[in-house]
Amino acid sequence: MTAERYRAAVIGCGRIGATMEADIRRIRPATHAGMYRACARTELAALVDVDADQLDRARALFPGIPVFTDVEAMLDRVRPAVVSVATGPSQHRPVVEACAKRGVPAVVCEKPLAESVADGRAMIAACAATGTLLLVNHTRRFDPLLRRLRDDVAAGALGEITQATAYYTAGLFNSGTHMVDLLRFFLGDVRWAMAVANAACSHPPGDLNVDALLGFAAGARAALQAQEVKDYTIFTLRLHGRGGTAVIDRFGFEVQRTPVRDCAEFSGYQELDVHATRWEGSARSLMAPLVEHVVACLDGDDVPVSCGEDGLAALEVLSALKASAETGGRRVDIAGGGRA
Repeated sequence: MTAERYRAAVIGCGRIGATMEADIRRIRPATHAGMYRACARTELAALVDVDADQLDRARALFPGIPVFTDVEAMLDRVRPAVVSVATGPSQHRPVVEACAKRGVPAVVCEKPLAESVADGRAMIAACAATGTLLLVNHTRRFDPLLRRLRDDVAAGALGEITQATAYYTAGLFNSGTHMVDLLRFFLGDVRWAMAVANAACSHPPGDLNVDALLGFAAGARAALQAQEVKDYTIFTLRLHGRGGTAVIDRFGFEVQRTPVRDCAEFSGYQELDVHATRWEGSARSLMAPLVEHVVACLDGDDVPVSCGEDGLAALEVLSALKASAETGGRRVDIAGGGRA
């Protein structure tokens, strides 16, 4: 029997929606449109954008694909099985709700989930009411290497995780969203946040950068630090456990694991055995595992590893960090309600 092919649409044809596919240095697929075209189980059936110039650029990269400027007209005509929402955050709620209203089986929403926590909750409720699967593109959750590392950490490979240090660039609600979600992926729910604004680092309009301390329900703490993207881009997470360390580096492409040993120079102490460090991973597409996961969810063989509740929990942390920074570093408690 031939496996079903799922019709897919991309709403929002900017960088992550479509146009980064033109970057010759990126490993393809690099975009939502690119992943649907590349996957044997999906058919890229529509591209949507209200900006005519943006739509022309997408059409040049994906010739022959029907284009639309109206979301609802596309949904009624194409009837896709999966829709990627790659618009700006202010449009996430109305677009996701339009998809849910028509019973689209799966929606992949870009990060952050919404412009506000209230909007995020409404999106989750709308999808739950119609049975629409809502996935949030916190990209690294879908990657097999990082999923294996998370399973190993959860199984105690590093012992109890006590501290983490994370670096990001280019805005808290932009790249920082991915890092906050990755911290939750490994350490669980965040219970409080303290942040100060970092005005020395650039960010997209309307965003901000912060340096912060996060406290997790399981007891670990994490330092979140902004760097200047014009100097160099960095996305690095270091996990410190009682039995060793793990470092997620080079945007998530590489993982470094270091065990402990008896200290060579001092009796009664242990140290990191840097000579036994093990490296895994290399540059690869971080979008290809996403489409494979979406297909598995549509087939009924898996459940979303990054669902609406995960996106909402990350958004709650981001909102707490912003609120703390606006009050000069006051501790903000986070009730939570998502899942890790």
